[in-house]
Amino acid sequence: MQTHYFLAVPLPSTLKRKIVESISREDFPFKRWVHEKDLHLTLVFLGSCTQEQLQQIQKKCQSLVTNWEAFTLELSTYGTFGSKKKPRIFWIGVKEEAKLYQLQRDVSRLCEESGFELDKKSYSPHITLARQWAIDNDYEPVDGNQMQGVQWRVEEFILYKSVLTETPKYKTVHRFQFGGGDNTQ
Repeated sequence: MQTHYFLAVPLPSTLKRKIVESISREDFPFKRWVHEKDLHLTLVFLGSCTQEQLQQIQKKCQSLVTNWEAFTLELSTYGTFGSKKKPRIFWIGVKEEAKLYQLQRDVSRLCEESGFELDKKSYSPHITLARQWAIDNDYEPVDGNQMQGVQWRVEEFILYKSVLTETPKYKTVHRFQFGGGDNTQ
């Protein structure tokens, strides 16, 4: 089983707890819910890679963050990907923020320069909550959202690796703190 890597904005543990408590799993029968500790906002999915690529992207991202300052993100509404009646992914979105899109573009450019082949779909920032609708009844969209307006400060992004045999399954490889802080795990 290959290890996959991705770069993502972490969420504070208090925000993760709020998100988990905001939705009733009984009302939304998906087959697999994301573990609370695994909640994140993906910037770029890298897939499998060589040690050389990992070292190169770490070096480039460390250089990138020296010029970045913290910014604020705000949760928006729940949504789905896939069939409207039997969705593949259930997520919570973030309000549009120019700095997030710029960070994602900058990180993507560095990844491509390091030899990664990235998904060409336009960036759609979201926090995946669950996968695979589990019952025959159709999915009913969530009415309203008590999470709208909830904010957090983004002060870093993280290189994660997936360890599919463990729960939680995402492990920190390296933290890229804005302003140039270095925190290797």
